[in-house]
Order: sequence, then structure tokens, then C-alpha cells
Amino acid sequence: MLGTARTFWRMVAILFSLPAACLLVAAQPASAIDEVLISYAGPSITFLPAEVARQRGFFREQNLDVKLLLTRTEVDRAALASGNINYSLRAGSSFVSAARGLPVRIVFLGTTKPFWGLVVRPEIKSVSDLKGKSMGVPGLLGSQQISAKYILKQNGLDPDRDIIYRIVDTGTRIAAMLSGSLDCAMMDYGEAFRAKKMGFKLLINAADFHGLLAGGLGVNSNTLRDQPEQVRRVIRAMLQALRYLRENPEGTQQVMMNWLKLDREMAADIYQMSINNYTRNGMVEESMLNSLVTSMLAEAGIKGVNVSQLTDFTLLQQALK
Repeated sequence: MLGTARTFWRMVAILFSLPAACLLVAAQPASAIDEVLISYAGPSITFLPAEVARQRGFFREQNLDVKLLLTRTEVDRAALASGNINYSLRAGSSFVSAARGLPVRIVFLGTTKPFWGLVVRPEIKSVSDLKGKSMGVPGLLGSQQISAKYILKQNGLDPDRDIIYRIVDTGTRIAAMLSGSLDCAMMDYGEAFRAKKMGFKLLINAADFHGLLAGGLGVNSNTLRDQPEQVRRVIRAMLQALRYLRENPEGTQQVMMNWLKLDREMAADIYQMSINNYTRNGMVEESMLNSLVTSMLAEAGIKGVNVSQLTDFTLLQQALK
């Protein structure tokens, strides 16, 4: 009898402990969440895939806690090369860094055209009127300045002598133009549409002039070597975001409204102007890649570089499979 009683109470104890044990097991995550810093130039339609991945939970699905860190182009290059930041959304400056021999590789391409335009004061009628004027750009040798140089050259100006470049952060260029300290500025579509509402003129849509690999994913080479699984998960989330952009226009526009502070009409217009500027799968056809990168590096004074040595699409190809 004594043995039977002991067995009974032992079974009761086990049964009462099961719910608590189940709760503890359920509360444990399947795997640890990685905290990831990704640098960028500020809220912009160029970097929309990353924000879609953040707001729609695609990073979380990959066990990533992603923080977007606003940096200037020059700071971004140094931080990415040193490993203080492991990822950058700036494909243009990442290509420049890699071409200069810094430990950076481009692993994903999000765009094939620029998402900005040349915004000017209302009295300016043509690009030639900008000779001797000041232009706002987010950083020297970044994608927007390279784009500006291309547009100026195509319109007969010397981009190194005829324009005074001033580094002005994204989101503050309208105020600088209102104050008179800038005559024109390269602005992403969101900022450009707001400038138009305030009386300025969108003189040129850069996408009509040239292709450009502005948005993507640059990675510190040590991170790529030592944490390939984390890099692969970041890429997977970005691929999900690219699909979402095309398959869910309304959801994408809601992200744009939240992130870029747009009204519904502006979000819809910018979406229609932008959607075909994004890649479909993070890849660009090889001949186009070589042409765009070679041209971009030439604007930065870099020649004779093998483009294939600046990229590593191994993990992207694995993610696509």
C-alpha cells in the first residue's frame, strides 16, 4: 500500500509539472535573434526593400533584429571596411570601396536605375543655367553625386568645375533651398515631390538618363567569411521584400506612407514611377552589371578593375534555389 501511495503522488507531481514545463519549452525561441546594424543614407525610395522587410516582418522571420543606421557616405565606407558596421544598403559607395581594395563585397543588387531627380529653383530653365551654382548631394562620390555628374556632362557642363557641391543630408535639402544656400539638389522621389509642392521644379528624372546600381547590400568581407548563414538570412528577407513590392502595391504604398511621410496620392504616384527600377531577384545580367559598374567607377576616377572581384553572389544564388 505504501508503495502504491508513493507511486500515486509521484504521478500527480509529474502531471502538475507538465503544464509549466510545456510553457517553458514554448517560450524558448527556435534560435537566437541576431541583432544586425545596416547603414543607409536615410529614408528613401531607393532603400524601400529593406524597410518593407522590416515593417512586414521578413527580417524577423529570419531571426534578425535589424536596425537601420543613418550615416554619411564617407563615414559609411570607413565603418563598413573596418567592420564597425557589417552591412550597407549603399551599393554605389560599396562598389567604390571594394574597387579601392577595401574588405567589402556586394552580395545583392536591389536597383538598376536611380530613384531621384534634379530639383532646381523655379527660375532655372535648363541644366546649362546651373553653371556656377551650388548643388546639394548627400556625400562625395556617392551614387547621387555620380548621377549628377553624368547628367551635367550629358548637358554640356564640366561636372568638376562648373558646379559647387555641398554635402547636405537627405530630408534637409528643401530647407537649404528655401534659405537660399542651395540653387539645386539631387533628391529622391519622395523629397522631390514634396519640393514640387513647395514651388520648386523637378527638372530631370535621373532614371530617364542612365542606369545605376544605387541600392543593394554591401557586406564586410570578414562577416561574409565568418557569418555566411546570417548573410544568407539577410538576403532571403530582402528577396521576400522584392516579391512583396510587385505583388502587393497597396501594402507597399502603406509602408511608403509610414516611412517617407507621404500622403496616399504621392505614394501611389511614386510607386508607379519607381516599381520598374527594382530588380526582381537581386541579380543583374552580367553585361549590364559590367557596363554600369565600369561607368560608375570611371566617374570616381577608378579604372581597370575586374567587376567580378567586387561581388560575391554565391549566397544569393543559394537563397534563390
